[in-house]
Amino acid sequence: MKKMAISVDLWTFNVTEDEELLQYIDPKLLSLDYADRVIQIKIIIAAFIFVTVLFIGSLIVCNLFPAFRALVLKHQIFMSLAIVRGVYGFFSIVIGVYAIFKTTDLDRDVVFGKNATSSFAMCITVGFFLFELTAVVLSDIAFKTFSKMLILHHGLALIAYSLAVKLGANYAFGCKGMILEMSTPFSCLCYVLLKAGWENSKAWVINQMILVHTFHLRSVVECHLWVVTYFNWENIYSNMPTVLLVLLYTNLTLVTFIMTPYWGYKKTQQLFNPVDWNFQEERNTDGITSNGSVKKTD
Repeated sequence: MKKMAISVDLWTFNVTEDEELLQYIDPKLLSLDYADRVIQIKIIIAAFIFVTVLFIGSLIVCNLFPAFRALVLKHQIFMSLAIVRGVYGFFSIVIGVYAIFKTTDLDRDVVFGKNATSSFAMCITVGFFLFELTAVVLSDIAFKTFSKMLILHHGLALIAYSLAVKLGANYAFGCKGMILEMSTPFSCLCYVLLKAGWENSKAWVINQMILVHTFHLRSVVECHLWVVTYFNWENIYSNMPTVLLVLLYTNLTLVTFIMTPYWGYKKTQQLFNPVDWNFQEERNTDGITSNGSVKKTD
């Protein structure tokens, strides 16, 4: 078992290869100095550029299919954003499962514990939320809308993850909490199938049922995070930087008692009444086509 120490103030941690997920992606990533601000910024910028290219690519691909090309620009943009969230969701599922089920320094010290994998994942997440918040705000300005729940959720997440990276703390909750994005791949597929006019297909129903259950699992994860809090409260209260402590439990309270129940309810409602509730559309069979235009009726 090979170990390599990285040490800069609170950034002290040992890279234990047996505990690192990055060794299966690219072993070279283990040798990066994640305490170096330049390295952190480079990873954040790389993540931002990657998701931006993915968004633009999704927008281009959408126009290759007649059903999606017929959508108004606003809906094409929302679909492309959903695809980006779905890709990040898969990444978050992997990191979240790793952080929850693999015993690492994240468990040994829930305040300052970290390793190469968690450091890499936290920087990637900052890059993603930076893109996400920018895209949502620009979209709202362009289309004169106000996505208050998304802006609140992603705005708080961006601030919390950015400060965690800056202060070198709260990586345990940050990485374990990434699994809450488990719903996004299925939410993406839900939107794509709905806009393709497949809302009455078995594929849509199966995906929607899985999507609903991801919100049930989100609640399980949120309870787990509260349990981790209970057993580590003395360490958390005594050592967690105050700003991170406030942000962590503001976010956790919001997702536990407001956001997850609300989104779970809306997706359950959508299972029985397949509408695009993001834009308050009526279902296709009630006189609306998949691109939002009114059907001609006799």
